[in-house]
Amino acid sequence: MNVFIIQTIVMILLAFIIFYLIIYNKSLKIERRISKYSIESIKNNEVSVFDLLYNYYLKLVSKISKMLKKSSIMVKYSSRYNKYISYDNVKDISAMDFISDKFLICFVFIFIISFARIIEGVMPSFADVLIFGLLGFFLLDIYFKFSDHIKKKQVEQELLNAIIIMNNAFRSGRSTMQAIEIVAQELKGPIKQEFKKMHLEISYGLSLDVVFDRFSKRVASEEVNYITSSLSILNKTGGNIIKVFSSIEKMLFNKRKLKQEMKSLTSSSSMISKILLFMPFVFVLFITLLQPDYFAALINTTIGNIILCLIILIYVIYAYVVNRIMKVRF
Repeated sequence: MNVFIIQTIVMILLAFIIFYLIIYNKSLKIERRISKYSIESIKNNEVSVFDLLYNYYLKLVSKISKMLKKSSIMVKYSSRYNKYISYDNVKDISAMDFISDKFLICFVFIFIISFARIIEGVMPSFADVLIFGLLGFFLLDIYFKFSDHIKKKQVEQELLNAIIIMNNAFRSGRSTMQAIEIVAQELKGPIKQEFKKMHLEISYGLSLDVVFDRFSKRVASEEVNYITSSLSILNKTGGNIIKVFSSIEKMLFNKRKLKQEMKSLTSSSSMISKILLFMPFVFVLFITLLQPDYFAALINTTIGNIILCLIILIYVIYAYVVNRIMKVRF
């Protein structure tokens, strides 16, 4: 009975929303027709629906962040997200805003699964709420991990150009701060943001090796670690910075050349391994299309579930072994 009442309320709300959207759409059409015979004002202060929703969302995030900042645990937890704040947005966003986003996404996921279960005529279980709540809470972390991987690749591609620019700046008599500033002006993408951060850190009084060490921790790249180690030794023992950067430039150039050669040599075997990894899914898809009940025994029986778990385990081990074999370290 309770489920039926909740279903009725949800359906009424949905009907009201649909009715409002239809009326709003009709009013927009009428406005377009009338606008042909009217003179629009020079100043347009109208705000779109999406802008209104976005502004409301930002205000909500700001309120949640203010509440969360009262907790020392949340402040400590949010500190790990400082590296995701870009140089341009450092004044507009804080690390605590990401935590607020995580809680809001978690709430949205719980609302979606609850709404879906109510539509089905059943109440959401504790497992549904827990699984989808955790998925929503850590969805932003998954996105950041993926963006970190892309950022790392982009930084590694542009790192050689950055070192060449810095080395040429040192040869022309520029200082370290000026060389980093030139890189931030000349290059684009994630490396531009990183060198802007480095320029800001040097202006605060940090040494060159400390700045590059913080840079290597943000990017987590072997090439940046090599540069950081070289600069750390240079700072302790002394030496010619032009020669150091020339050797770094030569090393990065040879490494990139070697990578391109290895990529061309292993391209065919890499393609074969990827095809072999995707072939089981293709076979399962075709068999399911031809005979939908073919794999029913693996899902509906206990022995089938055990066999299915073993198949998945074997496939994961196979994918890991193939990836390790095909991976070439320099």
